[in-house]
Parts: sequence; C-alpha cells; structure tokens
Amino acid sequence: MFKIYCSNCGEKLPDGEKFCTKCGTPVKLELRSETVFRKFETDPTLQDHWIRRLIAYIVDSILVSIATGILLFIIRIPFYIANPSALIDPFFFPFAVGLLLVPYSILTESYRGATIGKGLMGLKVVTKSGGNPSFEKATIRNISKIYGLLLILDFIGGIITSPDVNQKYSDRIAETKVISVSRVSFRKI
Repeated sequence: MFKIYCSNCGEKLPDGEKFCTKCGTPVKLELRSETVFRKFETDPTLQDHWIRRLIAYIVDSILVSIATGILLFIIRIPFYIANPSALIDPFFFPFAVGLLLVPYSILTESYRGATIGKGLMGLKVVTKSGGNPSFEKATIRNISKIYGLLLILDFIGGIITSPDVNQKYSDRIAETKVISVSRVSFRKI
C-alpha cells in the first residue's frame, strides 16, 4: 500500500486515517500527480523557504571562509615566507572551509537549533518532537556541507525522494526539518 504523510507536519500516517494523529489536519488524498519542479514554480511559500535557506548558507559560508582564511594564514606563515607563491591555494581553501563549516554547523544547531545564518533568516532546525537536534542528528544532517557537490546532491535527493519537499535527504535520515521562527537567540553561547 502507499505511504501517506500529513501535508501539514509530515507525520507518517497509518492506512485509513482521516486526520493526522499528531496535528489533527484532515488527510487529503490527491490523485493528480504534481512534480517537484511544478511545486517549486507554483508555491511561493516553498520558494521563500529554500531562498532563505540558501541565503543562510551563504552567510554561514562567508563567516566560516573569513575564519578559515585567517586561520590558514596564521598556520601557514612559515610556508609563505619560504615560498610566497604558496599564499594562493585555490584547491585546498574550499576543502578547508568545508572542514570548518561542518563542525560549526553541528555545534550551533545542536546547541541553539540554528547557525548564525539561519538565525538571521528566521529559520531553526528541529526534530520531530520540536526540540533542537542532538549532536548525532546535527552531524548526520550537516555532513554533506563538507563539499559543495555533496550538498547539492543532498538537496536534490531530498526534494525528489521525500514527501516533505522542505527537507534535504540528510534531514530525512536525521529526522529533522528546518522551520520558520520569529527569532533565534544566541545570547547564552
């Protein structure tokens, strides 16, 4: 039989349910098949969600890139003195950014539920129960940020295979999702 998910909260529903057992939303069975790409074209809420996630990722990447550049410069000063042309390393820098972006994302999301970029964009990562993801769940959902191509594949895999097109593939595995919130506080860090 088909798996049915709540259109409001994404909860998996038992066969024959008329209402979501978690949020009470009436179950709508649609026979027409709408493609993921059509949803992106026609749903402004979905477009807004992914645009805000993209901007949050860009903000976080800029912050981590600055920190990575400073850190690499300090660590590699002896190499720069010996060989000034070693200052520019276009192949290592993106990998180094990914190596720092992953732990940054894991720590901020498991502790506060959002990175700085997500907080600025009014987004928060939550588990099915509504709490912050554990360290393990944050690791699962952020490991694809180590390399840009993996993150793109994670996004595509999520929107194609998940009933909730707001989830990356790794969000589905970690049982997390990104929701809109009014504000995320970073005061207790």
